[in-house]
Amino acid sequence: MTTDKIDLDKINVNPTGKGVFGFSNFAEDWNGRMAMIGFVAGLIGEVTTGKGILGQVGITSTGGDILVALFLVGFTFAAIIGYYAVKLSNPVQEPPLKTNTVQEPPM
Repeated sequence: MTTDKIDLDKINVNPTGKGVFGFSNFAEDWNGRMAMIGFVAGLIGEVTTGKGILGQVGITSTGGDILVALFLVGFTFAAIIGYYAVKLSNPVQEPPLKTNTVQEPPM
C-alpha cells in the first residue's frame, strides 16, 4: 500500500494545533490529563485491593497477561506506522536559507 492514495484533506489532522476537536493542542492536553487520572486511579485500586490492574478486571492467568501485552505492542506499532505514513506523505516545507549577500549601491 502506498501513501499516494491517502487524501489528507479528509483526515482530521490539525497541523496548526488550534481548535477543540481532532489532533489539537486542547484535545491532547485533556487526553494527557485523563490518562494521568486513570493511572493514579489504577495505582489506588492496586493499593486498596492488593491486585494489579489486570487482576481487578478479571484477567488472572499468565496467558491473559501475554495477550494484553501483545495487543498493546501491536496497537503501538500500528499507531507509529499510521503516524509516519501521514507524516511522510505530507512533508513540511522548510523556508529556504537566507544567504548573506552584499548588494552594490546603484550607479
